[in-house]
Amino acid sequence: MIQSYFKIALRSLIRNKGFTAINILGLVLGISFSTMLYTYVRHELSYDSFHQKADRTFRVLTTDNSNPNEVRTFGRTSPPMGPQLMSSFPEVKEMTRLFRLSGQVIVEIGDAKYNERNWFTTSDSNFFDIFDFDLIAGNEKTALAEPFSVILTASTAKKYFSNENPLGKIIKTGAGEVKVTGVIKDIPINSHLQFDLLFSSIRAGEEWERYLNDWQGNGAFTYIVLENGKSIGDVQAKMPEFIAKYWGPGAAVRSTQFQPIQDIYLHAAHVEAGIESAHGEVSYIYIFSSMAVFLLIIAAINYVNLTTSKASLRAKEIGIRKVVGAIKRQLIIQFLTEAFVITLFSMLLSIAAIDLCLPFFNSITGKNFDLTLNTLGEYMPSLLLIALLIGVIAGSYPAFYLSKLKPVIVLKGQPVLAKNSFDFRTALVVFQFTVTLVLIVSILIIGRQIDFIQSKDLGFDKEEMLVIDINSRAVRNQFQVMKNEFLAIPGVREVAVSSQVPGEWKVIDEVHVRTTTGNTTMADSLEIYFMGFDENMLNTYQLQLASGNYFSGRAEVDSLNVLLNESAVKAMNLKSALGSKVQVSAYGVVWEANVIGVLKDFNFQSLHQKIAPMIIGFRTNPIAPIDYFSLKVSGNTQALIEEVSQVHEKFDTRTPIEYHFLSDQLNMFYVSENKAGMIFKMAGILSIIVACLGLLGMAAYHVERRTKELGVRKILGAGPLNLFLMISFSFIRNVFLAFILACPLAWYIMREWLSAFEYRIQIEPSSFILAGVFVLMLVFITVGYQSLKAALHNPIHALRQE
Repeated sequence: MIQSYFKIALRSLIRNKGFTAINILGLVLGISFSTMLYTYVRHELSYDSFHQKADRTFRVLTTDNSNPNEVRTFGRTSPPMGPQLMSSFPEVKEMTRLFRLSGQVIVEIGDAKYNERNWFTTSDSNFFDIFDFDLIAGNEKTALAEPFSVILTASTAKKYFSNENPLGKIIKTGAGEVKVTGVIKDIPINSHLQFDLLFSSIRAGEEWERYLNDWQGNGAFTYIVLENGKSIGDVQAKMPEFIAKYWGPGAAVRSTQFQPIQDIYLHAAHVEAGIESAHGEVSYIYIFSSMAVFLLIIAAINYVNLTTSKASLRAKEIGIRKVVGAIKRQLIIQFLTEAFVITLFSMLLSIAAIDLCLPFFNSITGKNFDLTLNTLGEYMPSLLLIALLIGVIAGSYPAFYLSKLKPVIVLKGQPVLAKNSFDFRTALVVFQFTVTLVLIVSILIIGRQIDFIQSKDLGFDKEEMLVIDINSRAVRNQFQVMKNEFLAIPGVREVAVSSQVPGEWKVIDEVHVRTTTGNTTMADSLEIYFMGFDENMLNTYQLQLASGNYFSGRAEVDSLNVLLNESAVKAMNLKSALGSKVQVSAYGVVWEANVIGVLKDFNFQSLHQKIAPMIIGFRTNPIAPIDYFSLKVSGNTQALIEEVSQVHEKFDTRTPIEYHFLSDQLNMFYVSENKAGMIFKMAGILSIIVACLGLLGMAAYHVERRTKELGVRKILGAGPLNLFLMISFSFIRNVFLAFILACPLAWYIMREWLSAFEYRIQIEPSSFILAGVFVLMLVFITVGYQSLKAALHNPIHALRQE
């Protein structure tokens, strides 16, 4: 019996090749892209889930409540916090801490030098009791037990020692010699914690011990593990008393929060100074999941519409089957079988399509998904599930619809399709176009926002700006000589030094500022950002003075002066900023300075953030030493970089040169938006193709069903244009209805997406109008082909056929 169902299904599908091809192509596109989106979403949700204790491991966060209008959360806390939590609360079973003592570490292997930035050190030997990274050489219990030890990732070990056994090797670092005691597999990409080297304690002595016991410090990345069955809420409830006991005066404006490690990747964008190198966007998880579902629904809608549109051609078959004894259940099984045959065949073709498209998809998402015989098993459950769902969803309505047709009606040749102006199939078509219009509007608005970001005047010149890191004290001591040698290189127009640069991507120093009048100092301080500039930064970056003067270049004078940006003037309520005195304090340093000028606001962070208050000191300030050269360049980039590297090597013999172009670095702020834009484009294009395939099939059957009517109308004088408009009208009406539904939905989605940007475009009607016109043109092209074909057909042939 089952075999006969498959035979009949195959015969029916082969007999209707056009119908079958359109359905299969639409389903292949829908299944392929939906599976890739599902893989991406699943990967984004999998971060840190591979640790056995992930469900009870938490990161300790510090919250600064000193400004009620801007509560800030930090990914670091006091070094003694972890041990004290463990000794104070029976709920806390384990803890470990990581530290990053500087931005880089120089590793020397023989004559080779490596500038490593992806590293941490820990004073706790139980790291592998909490994190399940695979140790492939060494003992996880003892690898971090001795100070001045280091664990390397497999790729780092290969880079340093090629194929030699690295265990026991001694390497030189800026902190001294350390011994390799372990090698781990490269950190999985779905880990928020990424490093190439993990040192045991590389500091010792009274100063280090003081730091580890300093409750006012804020440099430890701390993780705790709860006992089985315990709740983090019980620990959180006891924290106010704990904080008051150990933080003393700071307890009034500070608090501690605990974040599950599985939430760090997707739910920590608000956390400053965190250990993680990248964040995901939870909103994109919802968007991409919805897109995957909608693409599948669009493909399923095609099947439903084409199958029910074709009902009149199969009506006699159904009637005869019922007359000879077929019952409703058998007919339902027959039509469901046809649906499953199509979806399963589409699923097999989708495997090939996914294999072809994955490299392009990886280039967009920045992931490394792969489809091989080994990884196929990971995709099969989702593919089978998708095929099953489509088979049930797409096959159920046609099966139940066609199986309930009465044999007396269909054998008499009476119409079997509904004649009401708006039926279920029309609703499906409207839904299909609504989704397509939403995607097209989203593509247009996202594209405009990305263009806006790239073209917005940031308040400084970012183009052709080569930024070189200063990683050596020797360079800082001779920076002026280096500046002169950089300026002597052809193509270098300006050179400046600074502690940070406009558009800074790292943590920016923050200071407390009070205004002083005579002998009176403002009681409340304002926490604002701080940068140190030299006298050339104004011209190099084309910054604009709003009032006053810039630094003169005379250190003995400029060391006592500062500038404010316009936002700082407003925040400090200064009616006349010029000539004001401010008290700046940070890192135990208190410094009084004169305000000599006001800079026009410039975006020194990404456009996700509003321009914040900032104070700018001279390069000799006591808070932030110089850390960058900025070179305004032009001409042959490769030749210029070679000459710049030679100058750097001349003055810094220990540290390899680190450089980048500022415009490239600024683009890194918007990687996730660019990814989302590309995925939206792909989804929009595919939804358009799938929708047009459905339209093409429906138009063909629509024309076929009205062949006699078109012939009669043409004999009675109807012209090709009249027939074209008559056939196209119902489809055009559906587009207008979809447009009305899509506009508010697209507006809401894009408003929410744009809210992530402090500086953003306005949602304009032109995006909606363009999307509507574009879809309308597609309908004219798709439906028009079939309409004109019928309108130009000889009516004699149509009447003879009937």
